[in-house]
Amino acid sequence: MALPIDLAGRLFLVCGVARGGIGGATARRIAAAGGTVVGVDQTQEILDATIADIEGASGKCYGVVADVTDPAQTDPIIAGIVERHGRLDGVANVAGGTKEHEWMPLERTPTSQFRETLNLNLEYVFRICRDAAASMIARKVPGSLVNVGSVSALTSAPWHGPYGAAKSGISALTRTMAFEWKEYGIRANTVSPGAVLTERVKARRLVANIESSDDVKFTSVDQLANAIVFLLSDLAAGISGQTLVVDSALSTKFCGGARKTVTAR
Repeated sequence: MALPIDLAGRLFLVCGVARGGIGGATARRIAAAGGTVVGVDQTQEILDATIADIEGASGKCYGVVADVTDPAQTDPIIAGIVERHGRLDGVANVAGGTKEHEWMPLERTPTSQFRETLNLNLEYVFRICRDAAASMIARKVPGSLVNVGSVSALTSAPWHGPYGAAKSGISALTRTMAFEWKEYGIRANTVSPGAVLTERVKARRLVANIESSDDVKFTSVDQLANAIVFLLSDLAAGISGQTLVVDSALSTKFCGGARKTVTAR
């Protein structure tokens, strides 16, 4: 007997939908399950690639160009979706991550960099979820929120401390969302990846060496997308306030993100 995920007739916001990333894979999986996607990313070019993938497979996807770190650009998103489409059933906040120049010891981390990292990986998630939940409550409809965390939040985050702090905040904030909004039928969960081979990660200099190492097991973007779409679906109706680690057992061996090639100086 088949047990399919059926998202037909529902609409989901996905923040961060680059074709080669977790968000792009999530958008494609939602569409494959019959759901309509509204994707948010910082350029039309990024959006167009994922929209083309989904429409080429007979799915529905609409794009919104916005920098998620800018409240002036993100504040109108939820109201705009409801006004245009008449509904919003769930949100996947995937946008985030680290840049190579951020990897440094804490004592050398500028305050400006700390704030920038927290904005990209935590603050915008609060704003999007706040507005989505307020809309669902006002319309008296249930929904599901999935926020992407990281195994860097599980223990420590050597040489990328601000990122680990932000992702720890994701888990704590999402649990609070689950508690406060449960009476309205709104579920909130975190999916925490380990090392994921996105197109952006593949382009980094150290990946070739890491791929050949026994220390790191990479997880695919599709494996992450499957977990996110599961939590968005009715199959996860009894799951809220939880953190699902999807890391191919990376975190069972050592602290995620530890880089032996980085030295404090």
